[in-house]
Amino acid sequence: MTEQWEKYLKIERDEQEDQLEMQKVDRLLWIGLLLVLFLVPVVVRVGVIDYAAPFTGSDILDTGKKAELFTYYKYKLLVISTIVLTGIFLYKVIVLKYEIPKSSIYVFLALFSLMIVLSTIFAPYKLLALHGMYNRHDGALANICFLTLLFIASNIRYSTKMMVGILYALYPFVMLNTLLGLLNFYGYNVLQVPFVYDIVNSGMSEGAEIDEGSRLWGTVNHGNYVSGVSAFLIVLFFTWALLDKNKVRSAVNVMVALLCFAMLLSSLSVSGFLTFTLILPLIFLLIFKVAYKRKFAITFTAFLAGATCIYVVMVNHNPRVWDETFGFFIKTNPFAEAHAMMDGLRQAFDPSHVYAESEHNQQDQAYELPQLPESGVGSGSGRLYIWKKTWELIQQRPLLGYGLDTLPYFFPQDDPEKHANIETYTVIVDKPHNLYIGIAYGAGVIALFALIAFVANIAILAMKRIAKTMFGDDEQAIFASIALACSAYLVQALFNDSIIGTAVIFWILLGVLVSFLVQQKKEKVS
Repeated sequence: MTEQWEKYLKIERDEQEDQLEMQKVDRLLWIGLLLVLFLVPVVVRVGVIDYAAPFTGSDILDTGKKAELFTYYKYKLLVISTIVLTGIFLYKVIVLKYEIPKSSIYVFLALFSLMIVLSTIFAPYKLLALHGMYNRHDGALANICFLTLLFIASNIRYSTKMMVGILYALYPFVMLNTLLGLLNFYGYNVLQVPFVYDIVNSGMSEGAEIDEGSRLWGTVNHGNYVSGVSAFLIVLFFTWALLDKNKVRSAVNVMVALLCFAMLLSSLSVSGFLTFTLILPLIFLLIFKVAYKRKFAITFTAFLAGATCIYVVMVNHNPRVWDETFGFFIKTNPFAEAHAMMDGLRQAFDPSHVYAESEHNQQDQAYELPQLPESGVGSGSGRLYIWKKTWELIQQRPLLGYGLDTLPYFFPQDDPEKHANIETYTVIVDKPHNLYIGIAYGAGVIALFALIAFVANIAILAMKRIAKTMFGDDEQAIFASIALACSAYLVQALFNDSIIGTAVIFWILLGVLVSFLVQQKKEKVS
């Protein structure tokens, strides 16, 4: 009887038809990833959230209705997209019998995912660890979505056109954030434009409004994140322009890379510039891996010339651009001195100002109490202080951590050292400003080890591939561009946190990189 049922239920499938069907499914998954890359990083709309949290006595952290602009709808779109794409991928695996390649990369990815899940189960505040802070949404669920999208992206066999399309999908993000960044840099507040205000404010409850004087810096939360993703994207499009044989597309990508450079400068944050400075020599070394060295050199020179022009224009408008770029290495700011000199000349020839000597009688001066030490900024804009205090927390729960994106509820917010390191007692430390420390704090040191081992495996395979390759075709050029861009992201992560608007780009592109490495290895074995 059992054999009869098995014979009845057994469905004969045509392998050739399944392969054709698998190609269609891969294309559908690819389109889904394109939509995620196109939509998630740019969605900006106010969302009102019923937020549940531990009691701290702070209106910012405690339970209640919270309004959030940058991550709420990104989070919803990320979760929905991941669920849909996972369903399609499961059809590919279960019905079409897709075989997932065996690789140590996936072992460490699985361990990393497992530790995130366990850290959430055993977190002191489980709901908070699952979703994260209301203004960041970088909890366990978002990170599991990132890793799921990476896994799906790594199990698609891309054609050259599909890989090109993945990078084209990032153009809107670059253009929109460069525009917003430059408008803000030159003093224009786009929230004063009625239709922009209406779009952004459409999610607010009746009677509520955005605070007067608020500004829209970009489609991600802060200038630090804009700076970090700018370096990532500069490396991506600049490297592609250098290695691309298509001269027209190469010229377009030089322009896109220059837009990213302008976006970086407008962010007024040093992390992206420092990252690009560290990666630039690696990009130049690729000249020894191409046959068309003349075109490489011309493209390299054209980008540097364009970047220099952009830099001079922007630093003359705001000398702080120097402080957040070369000022990291050279403390003297020649542009600030020039501005001070011009201001002095204007005042000297301004007839509305009359200067007279003021007499001071020491005996007539009122007695003043000694001043307490002034507030200050510690090393790395206070980052070293935050890292030190977060590391002390990690030592108390090293294996499973406290749950991702829960730092403000455990950081010693009343610590006296805050005043001397981050200027004021009133600021709430809500993130560690370091992706790796954030992982160790939130999911434990085993999770950090798994992440590092996962990335190291990819890096070793990528370096071996680059060492053996003379770049001449489009696929190899895109591979090297993504590899160096992901390296840039991991460097800037030393100074920045994970955030939905930028992390989703990195994890999907890393998945494309893994696909290139693992799928090619699988084809050679077979």
